[in-house]
Amino acid sequence: MWSLIIAVNYKTDAHAVQLARSLGGYSDQNVSVIVVDNSERDDPEAFARMIHAVNPDVQCVRAPANLGYFGGANFGLKQYLADFPLPEWVIICNVDIEFRDPTFFATLHQSNIADSVGVVGPRIWSARFQRDLNPKIKERPTKRRMSFYKVIFGNYYLQAAYEFLSVAKYGLTAQILSARAHLLTRPGDNIPSGGSTPIYASHGSCVIFNRRYFVSGGSIDYPVFLFGEEIFVAETARQLGLSVVHCPQLWVFDKEHASTGGAMRSRKVAAYMNEATRYLVQKYFA
Repeated sequence: MWSLIIAVNYKTDAHAVQLARSLGGYSDQNVSVIVVDNSERDDPEAFARMIHAVNPDVQCVRAPANLGYFGGANFGLKQYLADFPLPEWVIICNVDIEFRDPTFFATLHQSNIADSVGVVGPRIWSARFQRDLNPKIKERPTKRRMSFYKVIFGNYYLQAAYEFLSVAKYGLTAQILSARAHLLTRPGDNIPSGGSTPIYASHGSCVIFNRRYFVSGGSIDYPVFLFGEEIFVAETARQLGLSVVHCPQLWVFDKEHASTGGAMRSRKVAAYMNEATRYLVQKYFA
């Protein structure tokens, strides 16, 4: 059994180096790692040298331009499949993810998921909010809910207010959890011993695809530059008759929002959110 990790970097080299370092102990566990660099830099070889200094097994791929998150990941996957067969697992992640659990890939490769499962959401421990970011969305949103998001994200100031309130909510939760130090210092602790749980959508910072997602006709060829990847994957799996599950026994550490900033987004980034919401509503919730 083989796993492929495709991480996408955009001008966050320190995070990319740390991710590569965190994967250095898995070279003997049937794992391939690709870092796709969207940074449009003048000297891509310098970036590759930084990565190889901490983990020579990582393949660095220069994107022809800034392709966005899934655009970059899809480019990396195509590069891999030009030389190798589709692996059992494909993991798409941001570079601000770290693999700190030494048993992660052993657990993944030994997992007995149902034949209907196409996508797995791991336990993504957020350093920012001190909680698991999964499940991202437990149940499929209604058309009314998505129409509401279309209005909110269609206006820069409404979007900024919405993001501010969301961050404030999770920030308060993090402060409450701060009193429980045993939950914060070891994100892999206190994980339920049961199996996976069906959900609608997994958080996009680290998504695990089983090969059947692709064999059944699914793809990560998302036609939007940024945002909404979770719903795109959820709806693709839904159309294919495959399920998305949350599996907390698999956990990663997330420093979060390295590429898109904090709660107050720039107008350019906010425009990407608007574009994504409009596309998703028209495509899946019209």
